[in-house]
Amino acid sequence: MVMMDYIAEQAELFRKVLPRGKEIAAAFCDMAVKNNPGQICLIASGTSYNVACAAAPFMEKILAKPVSVIVPSQVEKLQGLNPLAVVISQGGNSTNILEVFEKLHGVPTLVMTGNPYGYANSKGERYMEVPCGEETVGPKTKGYTITLLTLYLMALEEGKRSGEISGQAYEEYVEGLTQASEYLSENIVRTRQWVQENMEMMGKMELIYVAGKRQGAKIAAEGALKVMETLLIPGVAYEFEEFLHGPASSLSENVSGFYLLPTPDDSDYERMQRLVKYHRDICKSVYTVGLEESKDGRDCLLKMTGKWYTQPFEQILPMQVISAAVTENLGLTGRGSRKFMGLDAVMQIKAKNENGIQ
Repeated sequence: MVMMDYIAEQAELFRKVLPRGKEIAAAFCDMAVKNNPGQICLIASGTSYNVACAAAPFMEKILAKPVSVIVPSQVEKLQGLNPLAVVISQGGNSTNILEVFEKLHGVPTLVMTGNPYGYANSKGERYMEVPCGEETVGPKTKGYTITLLTLYLMALEEGKRSGEISGQAYEEYVEGLTQASEYLSENIVRTRQWVQENMEMMGKMELIYVAGKRQGAKIAAEGALKVMETLLIPGVAYEFEEFLHGPASSLSENVSGFYLLPTPDDSDYERMQRLVKYHRDICKSVYTVGLEESKDGRDCLLKMTGKWYTQPFEQILPMQVISAAVTENLGLTGRGSRKFMGLDAVMQIKAKNENGIQ
């Protein structure tokens, strides 16, 4: 299995997982009933961290309580009233994740992994499996999508149970996610065709800036990570307004760009398009996702719900497919994973069994 195989699995997985919200969220809801948390702390690293950042605004809105995101190395003592920790790790074997539990002593902790055999699984008060299935390649794609969907479902089920959202609001959010699910298969096809049409120019990228607003900025972070893991070039993510305050001054003919447009009702929807034109006057290798229509082949046109909370399921696709298809075209498939293995041998990033296997 290669990255593109896992990308292709996302639509079917999404469709199967979405109706299982009550079952999937049971452990989280049970802990919420038992502990009545005043805040939720999502603890993760890598792609799981980017997932948590994308999930937090939605969870906070639905649960009507603070939802923070922390990398394991920054966990000292969770501040605030009665926190509930949710530790997220797709493989469940990251050494920084395993070490964080010592700092969470006395804090109710739910562990989420996509690996039923992960070392982290037994470390918390409760465990729940992220139903993404095995993903053997290093750069994660379906794990990103299904972990995000799982966190959304946890929030929706607990929000409905606690009365923070009405039954009608619950159904409206589920309807939005259902629409995103229905679009996902076609969007993957559209994205693959779009990448193929831009393959030559994308294969020459040396450095890429990825910028988005609000939810788009969270997606940009994962997009930049995917590029660095696979194409092995620098990728830097920015929040749109912050990008304008300095970083955009470094644009040059060898600095590619990818812009994740906000929803059309956002005041910066048109403004970001002006930045795209400015960047394209400097460098031709500049791409967008989020436009409703365009005759420029560099703009990836997808079917979108128009809802902010479904953007990650839509706008991450171009960066995922670029990372898989352009990497394969350049003969780089697997090279990033081999580099990571070399780094892991020096830094012990992943826990291993007595045979040295993760």
